[in-house]
Amino acid sequence: MKYWIVIIGLVVTSCGGTLSDEQRKKMREQMALHEIRKVSDTEITEAAFASGRKIMQSLQSFGTDSAKIDSFISNSKGKVKWLVPGDRNAVALEQQLIDAYIAAGGGNIQDNIQKIRNAEGESDSLLYTKPVVTKLPDGTDRLEGVWNIWLSKKELILSMDKK
Repeated sequence: MKYWIVIIGLVVTSCGGTLSDEQRKKMREQMALHEIRKVSDTEITEAAFASGRKIMQSLQSFGTDSAKIDSFISNSKGKVKWLVPGDRNAVALEQQLIDAYIAAGGGNIQDNIQKIRNAEGESDSLLYTKPVVTKLPDGTDRLEGVWNIWLSKKELILSMDKK
């Protein structure tokens, strides 16, 4: 009887199981996703600018091919929007930004990042805006529209390289 207990104990401890290389890789990736990272607001803002500008490069690479642009926008699931001044489907913040770009009139109109706060008052996403302006013959700028790119703060942090 003693021998059976020892044999059963050896069998149980020796069957610890092993993971394949692919399973280990997936497990490490999942552990990395749940790893606590400390990032500053500046790093998040820089990542948002980089991500927004990368998306804008993709949009600009399509040129005037509206089918490709529409396909890109529909695949973004509401994260990318083109708004023209006076659009009714703009949320309040988007309309305020359009008004601010219009009020700026001429001069150096640049892309922008705004923190978006949820109901609890915490910043959970960012809005990257890129105005599109044309020069009028009198030298002033006219706002044609604004590209709005909604970025998740969590996704930005997860996409950052580990430092």
